[in-house]
Amino acid sequence: MRYSKDTRSIEPGEYYVAIKGMHFDGHDFVQDAIRKGAAGLVLERPVEFNTSTNTVEVIMVDNSEKYLAEQAHLKIKTINPVIVAVTGSIGKTNTKNAIATILEQRFKVVSSQGNLNTILGLSLTILNTDFSAETKLVLEMGASRLGDIAALCAYFPPDISVVTNVHEVHLASFGTVETVAQTKGELVSALKSEGVACLNYDDPWVREMHHLHRGRTIFYGKDKRSDLRPDAIGVELPLLGDHAVYMALAAYGVGRALGLSKGLINQGLSALKPEKGRLFKLPGLQGITLIDDSYNASPAATEAALTVMRQQAGSRYIVFLGDMLELGERALQEHARMIRSAVKIADQVILAGDLMAAAAATLPREIRDRLALYPTSVAITDEISKGRIYRPTRGDVVLVKGSQGMRMERITKVLLHPDVDPSEVLPRQSISWQHI
Repeated sequence: MRYSKDTRSIEPGEYYVAIKGMHFDGHDFVQDAIRKGAAGLVLERPVEFNTSTNTVEVIMVDNSEKYLAEQAHLKIKTINPVIVAVTGSIGKTNTKNAIATILEQRFKVVSSQGNLNTILGLSLTILNTDFSAETKLVLEMGASRLGDIAALCAYFPPDISVVTNVHEVHLASFGTVETVAQTKGELVSALKSEGVACLNYDDPWVREMHHLHRGRTIFYGKDKRSDLRPDAIGVELPLLGDHAVYMALAAYGVGRALGLSKGLINQGLSALKPEKGRLFKLPGLQGITLIDDSYNASPAATEAALTVMRQQAGSRYIVFLGDMLELGERALQEHARMIRSAVKIADQVILAGDLMAAAAATLPREIRDRLALYPTSVAITDEISKGRIYRPTRGDVVLVKGSQGMRMERITKVLLHPDVDPSEVLPRQSISWQHI
């Protein structure tokens, strides 16, 4: 039985799950689901609908999301595959994909797709995918408040827990970095005694998480006290940024925990590919080099992206920065800091969003005079299309960075070389995203 929560992508024979969200109530689209061939409905309240047959099953539940999670948990409990769970402030998705690529050298692997790292997303991944006891499930687990990871682990208990790092992200909901660390640590606390924790030794918050379980810990990092250090990597990583080393070492640790040889692990590392919107180096108009890092943004990730940009050979360096959301009380301070960093290394700095504008207003005039301010990414793309703001010139290195809500990939799209298909390289190119 397969499930869908979106009538725009539902396939005939699937069960439509009505989810009440912040902006839409899935119960309002039941008739669309039936028209497209839904075999069943999961509803939280009665809904009137018309059907030409009597074959549409209706399952009434108190909470649709909880129902899916319970069904997914039952499937996990019945089949009992090995679960590798990944969390952290930044780098979760790349690390998850690196782990999956390495494990695919020997095992059948199922991994969560895109940013489906919530109870709902993970439940749909598990319910809609065939796997056996020999399969390795690699699941990314996200959180925005204390207890989120623990809730995920209750449904999808990890055998191997990977924590990448702890940074000041989602502070609007977490409040403090200590709470961020406590929440990420829930992934380690969920391990059974025979479980393995794979932890970043160089991050002091993560390093201390080894106290949260009694089983085996594999430390990775550049520190000489780490179990896995960069010299373990025997291939050139096909990815940008120093963070790629940490991602590779985390994946290396999981491979070792599951008995893979050094040869197979390095074979997997050599096959890694950049993820959409995450330091993806792309060809642009007029021979420019685009670095699309538009998937999301935090201060630490933005600093890393600026460093990567400057490491590229070029004649001019252009930066498009959008608001970094969910930073709480530190938002103004962190945006001002990022603007200062960008101005130091870029020839042109173009900003999008209210937070960037507010932070820019606090800076000295000599910095403000070097900035171009726009309210949205759409406003910037309109200006570029008219030949204003920025004109691509061969030798330019262009970085595009911002939080998901800023939709900075729109800027990359208008600067992308015409021979490159945006749907192949950029995030949020699906029909549902294009309507937002």
